[in-house]
Amino acid sequence: MKSISLSVIESDYEAFRRAAEDSGRSIAQLIREAMALYREERIDRGTPLREVPVLAGHRLKRPLPSRVELYDEMYGADDAEAR
Repeated sequence: MKSISLSVIESDYEAFRRAAEDSGRSIAQLIREAMALYREERIDRGTPLREVPVLAGHRLKRPLPSRVELYDEMYGADDAEAR
């Protein structure tokens, strides 16, 4: 794990301090969690739906639709022909 040092505005620090106290965790844990969430939502690309693992003991009822099939359903088959 890497160590970093940063300066934050006092209101942010106080909000994290209270949240850490309320949850029984450290401020550092909350900041690591916030960084991981930011990375997941803003930096890393999402996993394509076809690559998301299916829960153990479960399987798809039918194959996932293709992109064209999804567009046809969303915009109507007439719009798909115009593309």
